[in-house]
Amino acid sequence: MEKIKTNFGASILIVSVALLVALPVRVYQYLHVIDGTTGFYNNWLNPTVFGLYGLCALVVIALILLSLKGGKKTVYAMPAGKKTGLAVASLALSLAFLVQSAFDALKAYRIITGYTPVEQLVLGNRAGKPTLAFTALQVVFGILSAVFFLAFSAGFFTGKESYRKLKILAAEPAVWGVARLMNGFTQTISYRYVSELLFELLMIVFLCMFFVAFAKFCIGTLQYRVQMRLFAYGLLGFFFALLSAVPRYIIVLMGRQDVLYRSESIFAAVDLIVPIFIACFIFSVASLKQYKAVKEYGKSEEEISE
Repeated sequence: MEKIKTNFGASILIVSVALLVALPVRVYQYLHVIDGTTGFYNNWLNPTVFGLYGLCALVVIALILLSLKGGKKTVYAMPAGKKTGLAVASLALSLAFLVQSAFDALKAYRIITGYTPVEQLVLGNRAGKPTLAFTALQVVFGILSAVFFLAFSAGFFTGKESYRKLKILAAEPAVWGVARLMNGFTQTISYRYVSELLFELLMIVFLCMFFVAFAKFCIGTLQYRVQMRLFAYGLLGFFFALLSAVPRYIIVLMGRQDVLYRSESIFAAVDLIVPIFIACFIFSVASLKQYKAVKEYGKSEEEISE
């Protein structure tokens, strides 16, 4: 059997080192570089500003290049049987989607009842409609996502793969991400908290790409280029989710909520739990070590690239 180089270990190392640098820097920025009343950087000349942006760019480029170089001839399969760690992580993600859906539902109710004036949320004379619509979509698809991950969790608690039949539900997390992305673009606040905008948008984009690949992988329609579509996008979603969520919770534990421009962001439970799920899932898939050459499956390079 031909030995296949996956570069998976190198990708994990890059993400780990980058987080060790980025998380303390981000906490420092909240405390000393970001204006808690506007969300703007109060000192663009601070070296951490473009330094952190540069680090994120390097992580994205490195992971994509490594996955393109190392995963071309690798074939992976879904984990099978009972896997308690993955089951628990899936159950936690299901609960996180429910918690965040409940918060989004409360937000929609406050807009409908006029408790939160729409002019504080969005731009334009008819600004309340898009924000309310996309918030409602987040609630609906968040609940459906919770149902899927509950079934996914049950599958690995019992060892039965009944979740493979839920083809429509498997796509709901990606749709939820799209609704959340569009909701962000409808809000005035998106233009003001520029210090958080880029990281959160990148997180949602990579999570959407991961969830699309994840859905295909679960139902058996994704067999090749898995390292690029599942591992690289998953690890990038993992990186940006932790970069977005962890510093906010550290700030809360420090008792410095005053430096958080969006204090309600701590209720984004999915941002904190989804990295745990991604890590458990990717390691479960990678641990199978089905690193067989393409020719052993009777597939050509051209077929793999399609």
